[in-house]
Amino acid sequence: MDIRLSRPCVDDPTRYIAECHLGKRLVMEKLCDILRQIGAKDLKCSLNLGVARFELEEKSVMLYQSGRVDIRKIHNTEEARIFLEKIFSMVREALSDISS
Repeated sequence: MDIRLSRPCVDDPTRYIAECHLGKRLVMEKLCDILRQIGAKDLKCSLNLGVARFELEEKSVMLYQSGRVDIRKIHNTEEARIFLEKIFSMVREALSDISS
């Protein structure tokens, strides 16, 4: 998975926003249900906008219907890779059979 540190976070310039992609689209109804079931902290899920936002281990995560993932407050690409693997294992049942 390709991970890119895009820009420093506004509230902490020593940390970055990591942008990556799951390789497949997300089925938003399934995604929101999964995140509710696992009790994702501070969950905001919009089917209309095709985006879900929640907190995971003090990181802000945004998942888009397109399969794009933004993780805020990341130190480096290795930390982003670890978080992306956690996120992937949490939401893999919401991945569409159609690649993006």
